[in-house]
Amino acid sequence: MKMNEPENHNLNGIAAAIRQNRRFLVATHVRPDGDALGSLLGLTSILRKAGKEADPYCRDSLPPGYEFLDGADSVRHVCHDSSRYDAAILVDCGDFERVGTELADSIRPVPLLMNIDHHIADSPFGDLFWVETRASSTCEMLYRLSSSLGVPLDPAIATHLYTGVLTDTGSFRFANTSRSVLEIAADLVGAGARPAFIAQQVYDSASPRRLQLLARVLSTVSFLAEDRIATAELSQRMFEETATSPMDSEGFINELRSVKTVQMAILFREESNGMVHVSLRSKGNIDVASLAHKHGGGGHRQAAACRIRGSLHAVRSRFAVEAMSYLS
Repeated sequence: MKMNEPENHNLNGIAAAIRQNRRFLVATHVRPDGDALGSLLGLTSILRKAGKEADPYCRDSLPPGYEFLDGADSVRHVCHDSSRYDAAILVDCGDFERVGTELADSIRPVPLLMNIDHHIADSPFGDLFWVETRASSTCEMLYRLSSSLGVPLDPAIATHLYTGVLTDTGSFRFANTSRSVLEIAADLVGAGARPAFIAQQVYDSASPRRLQLLARVLSTVSFLAEDRIATAELSQRMFEETATSPMDSEGFINELRSVKTVQMAILFREESNGMVHVSLRSKGNIDVASLAHKHGGGGHRQAAACRIRGSLHAVRSRFAVEAMSYLS
């Protein structure tokens, strides 16, 4: 990785760098969600359609519900030789290390590092970066990149990008759903994305084991501050009892957020290394990104996360008290 001073070149700078290079490593963050996968596969397809060579990388396997995406079976988990690439592009990563330690080590020697993202970050990384925190999703940004590169949308690319927009706007329910987002979604549908099919694959393809896991999580729900905060937990034992993994818990926090009185939802997930992953969601003007940032995490105003060392019980108790001070 070059040690040049990073510069926000925005869309035009990224597009110019893509035109000037031929072989690309494309990567996204660990425990990928819909926007991560949509942008990973979408950008890979856009680059290939522009006459470039591109390979998609993600440390973790795809979570249930995303196997339908074109190219999903081609995602690589380890990079054995990064010397063949002219440039690496990370998508939907608020931090370079979010790709995972091994993949990050493989990317570092690549001559040019580009970063396309919409998360809030103190210091965006990369030789070139294009970060738009007001964008609904990274896939929304890639929609504009495809146009800048002169790459016409096809059904596969439209499906990739629509999936990211759909999931990062909470099915067009969150505050980041603007008129322009809906216009982009309409254009993607016009290019071949099938909303009903995509929604069914993403939201209605759960396994019985996932439902059993959700039942255990919901049994731990508690409400604080006159029901304005909802918390729940996921223990390692729950995963063992249901033969599931953290990928099966994607979207669980939205069950807490769906309660009418809840302004902040917090899901605590026990990891195997003595850490607790804390997911945060909010409504209205509550900025959970600032709360996550205090603990080394980040994200968006209404959707953020962090990791805290300690036991599940201790972290949940301590963090819940701290969260109450963020209520409006």
